[in-house]
Amino acid sequence: MTKKILAIALAAVMVMALSVAAFADYEAVDELGGPLTGNKTIPLPSTLDISNGATVTLKVKGTSADSAIRFYLTGPTDNERVTDAISVPVVDGAFEAEVVMTIDSTGAIQGSADPTVLMIKGPQAGVDITDTTFESLVFVGIDAPAAEPAAEETPAADEAPAADAAPADTTPAPDTGLALAVIPAVMALAAVAVSKKH
Repeated sequence: MTKKILAIALAAVMVMALSVAAFADYEAVDELGGPLTGNKTIPLPSTLDISNGATVTLKVKGTSADSAIRFYLTGPTDNERVTDAISVPVVDGAFEAEVVMTIDSTGAIQGSADPTVLMIKGPQAGVDITDTTFESLVFVGIDAPAAEPAAEETPAADEAPAADAAPADTTPAPDTGLALAVIPAVMALAAVAVSKKH
């Protein structure tokens, strides 16, 4: 009996340790308080990896007296914007949209540091939000930046390639994500099978 419990516990630990982490939606509407009558910043969750090249997706829904609401990612002083300002139109007093922002913290937009807050502003620069209520404001996805391709080494102009060099293998590396997800399940089944035999 002890072996069965130990085998099941070990299998559960292995499954949890090797499971692929998934992004869970982050609901931020509670951080807004009541109806907004001025621009608002929401601190970005420290659990999110939000860096240069990443894409942040929000789903927003609510009501407003304004003609539009703008969203962007920036630093706490609001002079470090690293995404374009995305304008969500308000139609018949209501808005609902998916807002997709790609971070550029190279200084090309304004800021050169990773963002720390989501800025919510009125329809245009210099105009604050008026009488706006959010039913939901949810971070639904953070896509990490694409990996930079490795630079290929090129021989110097006076250096000829070796005649006996084998041709480079251009076969792409296999995607091992599925294998890493299946291995713990197979090991767990094997542990259960062994514990049933003894």
